[in-house]
Amino acid sequence: NKSKVTGKTITLKIKYSDFTLQTRSKTLPYYVSEKAIILETAKDLLYQEKLNNSVRLLGISLSNLNTDSKKLEASAKEKKSVSVQLKFEF
Repeated sequence: NKSKVTGKTITLKIKYSDFTLQTRSKTLPYYVSEKAIILETAKDLLYQEKLNNSVRLLGISLSNLNTDSKKLEASAKEKKSVSVQLKFEF
């Protein structure tokens, strides 16, 4: 049985070819864990930006977490974050 991590805040980090970094985030009124919603929100954040430079790296993170697992909750309290890898098909 996999533990489910949900969050309200989706953050997009854009690193440009000159290594400048831009960060944008959106906090939703509800918790999400579905990759489709996370990706769609990240795309919305990306499309709001004027990409004047070549993009080197995109990062997406989920924060403002809520977990359904006691183990994850304890880990989050100790580390202040929980790492979860999501795989997106492009």
